Amino acid sequence: MKVKPSILISIAVSIISLFLLLGFRTIPVSRLWKGYQVLYVFTNELTQQDILQTLQKNGCSEVVSKSNQQMPVVSPVSPVQVQNQDSYIFKRNSFFTDRTGKAMVFYVPDSSSQGLSRAISEISAFQGTMAGTDGKSSFPWIAPILSLIFTLVLLYFSENKSLFGFCAIFPIIFAFCRPMYTVAASAIFLNFALFLFHRIWKRKDFVKSFFNSPYSTVFTASPFLLLIFSSPANAAFYLVSVLGILANLNLFNEWEEAKYKSYSFKPVYIVSSRMIPLVGRLGIRLMGGLVATIVILTLISNFFGKITDVTSNATSPSLPAPVSSSNSELTNISDLMDWSWNTITFPYRKINSANTEKPKEGDSVAITDYIETNGTISQYSSQMYVYNGKFKDSILDKIENLNYPALEKMMLKQGKNASYGFSKGKLTSSERFGFIILSCFIFISCGLSGYYILGRK
Repeated sequence: MKVKPSILISIAVSIISLFLLLGFRTIPVSRLWKGYQVLYVFTNELTQQDILQTLQKNGCSEVVSKSNQQMPVVSPVSPVQVQNQDSYIFKRNSFFTDRTGKAMVFYVPDSSSQGLSRAISEISAFQGTMAGTDGKSSFPWIAPILSLIFTLVLLYFSENKSLFGFCAIFPIIFAFCRPMYTVAASAIFLNFALFLFHRIWKRKDFVKSFFNSPYSTVFTASPFLLLIFSSPANAAFYLVSVLGILANLNLFNEWEEAKYKSYSFKPVYIVSSRMIPLVGRLGIRLMGGLVATIVILTLISNFFGKITDVTSNATSPSLPAPVSSSNSELTNISDLMDWSWNTITFPYRKINSANTEKPKEGDSVAITDYIETNGTISQYSSQMYVYNGKFKDSILDKIENLNYPALEKMMLKQGKNASYGFSKGKLTSSERFGFIILSCFIFISCGLSGYYILGRK
């Protein structure tokens, strides 16, 4: 029996889509620091250089460590200055040890952390040495489960359960293979669009009617556009899910056509697709459930995305980490700014002035100069520096352009106003623009609901 090429193509697309979703599945990994993984090492045998060499051998480059830190800001007039014991330069050393001072701490960028597990194995093989990281895989079950529950509700109210269930499997696989809140919302939108489509399946001009409807096009296209801002990879796998649905739709159509061949006549729908309300009363009620589901996703995402101090794990050390301002124990960007001001203005201040005094907004330094005008020598003050936003921005620019793995660059990635302390445990990972994108999903679904209700009135 000869198999139609369209069937072979659809089977291939369906299998490839399934392979891509399952083969590139990912589990969110929590981090104490945004963009970095913390490595801690308890050892009596290894030095910092030994550990850095092991990391470098396993592909972990640009590691932030105590031994490779330099002066982030230097005065061009007085490059060498004596540092007091309470100077920022000495305070920042606390970032390279745990709370007890027994463990050495290193920060490995996510971009080069692929070989970190191998490096940890090599380091831990030495006698009297134990190494570990802050990274923990945490599967947020609630996100894909909520999308599954909503899809099951749609399946219960669907008129053609075989068609809907056969195609809705791809968005669900997408949600479970990439268990993120924005992905779950996208799967919900896509399956709701599929639910609307299946209501007019095989009716006259059903494809044209579907794409002429603002509901179907918005519910199908908006997740892809929103996911681009959060994660281009997730947006690409969303398209893979759409391709899987299209392939299964064609396979289901071929199966129906083969089934009808055994009939003495081919049944067709009398009422065309234009006569069937795409949303209707049932659809608007389910749309209300869709809004409620995404609101729950947004609340859960917002709650678990905040900084928390987890202290239940007694075996893990207390490591430096971004914390709430009430738990601040370590130096921060504000202290760096004060130190930078004192460092740069040191040549222009009195010798007996303290080099650790805290500057105030608007403080300035000036030098006295003289000028001869018409035979008269006049004195005037030339302002050199002012402690204001412009000065702080210049310091931030210097830090961004540092050519070594500076602690200050890592701190800036956490935010200029971040506070730091010691945290035992881990933080829940958050998605890029997650709250904003989920809010857009809510706004879109509420807007379409309002559009339908106003249209009926």
